[in-house]
Amino acid sequence: MVSMPLKLIVFTDLDGTFLDHHSYGYEAAMPALQRLQDDQIPIIAVTSKTLAELDHLNLPFGGVARITENGMAIEMPAQGDQKIAQHHYPSGKTYRDICQFVQSLPSDLRRALNGFNDMTLQEVMQHTGLPEENAARAKQRMASEPFLWSSDKAALQQLRDLAAAQDLQILQGGRFYHLTGLGGKDHAIGWFLRHQKIAPDVKTVALGDGPNDALMLACVDYGIKIPNASGASFDIPSPQGRIMTAPAEGPQGWSDSLNKLLDEMKLSV
Repeated sequence: MVSMPLKLIVFTDLDGTFLDHHSYGYEAAMPALQRLQDDQIPIIAVTSKTLAELDHLNLPFGGVARITENGMAIEMPAQGDQKIAQHHYPSGKTYRDICQFVQSLPSDLRRALNGFNDMTLQEVMQHTGLPEENAARAKQRMASEPFLWSSDKAALQQLRDLAAAQDLQILQGGRFYHLTGLGGKDHAIGWFLRHQKIAPDVKTVALGDGPNDALMLACVDYGIKIPNASGASFDIPSPQGRIMTAPAEGPQGWSDSLNKLLDEMKLSV
C-alpha cells in the first residue's frame, strides 16, 4: 500500500468534514493533509456520494481505496497485472439486485416508491436541487437507491419487512429514504482492513460530522467528531477506541484535530 512501514490509516467523511459545508472547499485542511501525505499515511474517503461524484471531485487522497454510497460499494485500485480498478460490495448487494427487488414489489408498494432509477434526470434535478451534471453523477449508482415514499407508515413497514427478508434495509435520510444492503460505513472499513490484511498494530482513525458516521467512529482506534454545521449532535454507540471532538467545523476542525492526534502519537516526518 505504501513504500514505508504503515503506522496509521485515516478514514474520512467528506461533506461537512473534509469539505466545507458551504463552499465544498478543503483549503483549511491542507496543514494536516500535507503532513499525512509527507508521512505516506493513507487517506480513504468514506462517503454517501457515488463513485461518479468522487471522480468529479478529484480529491488529493491518492489511489488507495474509495468507499462510496455509505459503505455499500468499495473501489480498490488496479494492482499488479490488473488493468482496471476492482469494485466490491461488502453487503453482497448490487444496484441491479436492489432494482430487481423494487420491481418485484406488490403493486401498491411499487406505486408508492419513486426511486432514482424511476426518475428522469430532470426529476432528480427537481427533487434534489442539483444542477444537471451533478444530478447525472448522482444517478450513476452501484449499490444503493434513494427514493421518495408517498404512502403511510404501515405500508412503509411492509416494505421494510419485505426488504429485510431479502437482506436489504431502509435508511431514512433528510428528504430521501435509501434502500441498501445490510451494513454501513463501519462494515466497509472492516471489509477493507481484512481484505488488505492490515496488521493489528496499525492504528485507525475516522472523522465524521453526522449520525450516519456514528458507527464508523465507533469501530476505529480514534473516532473524531467534527461539529455539525447545523448544530446537531449525535452519540457514538459502544466505541472500541477513543472518541474526540474537533475544535472547529469542517476542514479546519479536520486539520486541527488530526494535527493534535499526530503530535500525541509522535507521528511526523
